[in-house]
Amino acid sequence: MIQGPEKRKMILRTAIVAALLLAAAACGPAGAPSGEQSDAPQLSAPTLETEPSRVFAATNEAATAATAQLTVSIVQRMPDAGANGDIQEVMTLTGANGVVVEAQIDGVAPPATQVQGQTLRALLAIPVEEPQLLVYRVTGETKASGRGICGAESATHFVVWEPSGPGDPVMKVLAFSGGGPGDAAARACSRLEYRRA
Repeated sequence: MIQGPEKRKMILRTAIVAALLLAAAACGPAGAPSGEQSDAPQLSAPTLETEPSRVFAATNEAATAATAQLTVSIVQRMPDAGANGDIQEVMTLTGANGVVVEAQIDGVAPPATQVQGQTLRALLAIPVEEPQLLVYRVTGETKASGRGICGAESATHFVVWEPSGPGDPVMKVLAFSGGGPGDAAARACSRLEYRRA
């Protein structure tokens, strides 16, 4: 019979082997040998929702005409498998009238950025203390009756403003055609105003 320190060493070795076997089992079955193709379908990069969808009611005529009620969702998209790239934030604006706009974050713009001789601060009618605005590049737009968030023109970019502190749950969207804020060809569309429903 094994006693004393030898017995403790044997118990410890058995525990370590058991832990390694459990860890290996948790990793799932071994993959196909090198050079063989698996019959399992290849999954594309996952899309992870980072916040629940929010619903807003239109509060000005431009917003009512462009989307009516608006649902906003934001997701984080992983780069495709094998592709180099960063996680991309994607915002989707879905209007009750059928307008759908999908856009990726494109950068930030200070409110003093000029568009057709006016600042973003003036175009959006936002507070002076606002430090910067997120700019989204439109990657897809479905219009309703030939109109979208930039009217009959196709939106290339938009900015969204919501107050950062407590207060009214409002949101303003300003779309652009021809380029993003600061681009020489950029043209601002109507300001769309909403309140959290």
